Amino acid sequence: MVPSVVLAGGCGLRPAERKEAPRAAATEASSDLAPSSRQFRRIVSMAPSITETLFALGCGDRVVAVTDFCEYPPEVRNLPRIGGYINPNLEAVLRLRPDLVVAPAGAEDLPTKLQAMGLHVLTVDHRSIDGVFDSLSILGKALGVEHRAEELAATWRKRLDSIAQRCRGQPRPRVLVVVDRPLETSRLQNLCAAGSDGFLNKLVELAGGENVLGNSAVAFPIISAETVLRLNPEVIIEIQAGKEIPDDHRVEWLAAWEEVKEVAAVQNRRVYLLGKDVPVVPGPRMINLAEILARCIHPECFDASTRSHTVTSEAD
Repeated sequence: MVPSVVLAGGCGLRPAERKEAPRAAATEASSDLAPSSRQFRRIVSMAPSITETLFALGCGDRVVAVTDFCEYPPEVRNLPRIGGYINPNLEAVLRLRPDLVVAPAGAEDLPTKLQAMGLHVLTVDHRSIDGVFDSLSILGKALGVEHRAEELAATWRKRLDSIAQRCRGQPRPRVLVVVDRPLETSRLQNLCAAGSDGFLNKLVELAGGENVLGNSAVAFPIISAETVLRLNPEVIIEIQAGKEIPDDHRVEWLAAWEEVKEVAAVQNRRVYLLGKDVPVVPGPRMINLAEILARCIHPECFDASTRSHTVTSEAD
């Protein structure tokens, strides 16, 4: 089952197959480019998180192509597409004559293939929050926008700190984050959940929760209803990122959780369904996601009049 959300660089890999790489990997991959004063003008982005970061850095006018999964910001929708993360059209990339290709860490032998074609390749690691911040510095140096990168990093850290401060001192409820499940059936099965990854797991902690799968052996385990019963989370957050959820279907999808009605989150009506407007891409919008998670986990810390319209629980 391929998850419907775009995670860990927007790669589309099965979540359980993704392994977190050391932070140093991103820095090492950039060492050949960072000292250069060359101004790259034709950039191909190989992941949604990379695309969003390039635009946030003010370099969107240099991006000449993106992947099939890049949807934000809206300007990218008119750019040429070069396929997916796993199966990019390398010939199409070459025809675009890029002077730089930015690839995500964990893309197997993709950087090697691109380099073999004579292309300059920069690899950044967006599989963790720290990796996202590292990539700002790496891309800032490579693209000659160091000051903009420093400003963004400072702003993002301040906003994340503010969210964490709101939830500090509160009890830490046990949270289950489901990032994908088959919607063709009303049964709870093949639930893809956030485990020991360096992104969602850390955001749950920052938002004042404890991930019930934070110590799992894989980043995104596939679990059953029986496992949910055993874990007994106090808050369940289901993310159907990018999906329009009609009101009539919303009730039906939430009702599926009655299959585990003994679970504390279901008993206390603390099951949240997040849809199309919720960004699950490591990068500039991760701050928005952090706040949405915090509003689900600790609604008492936020003014009711400012609660996000994207948060819908069984009680709504």
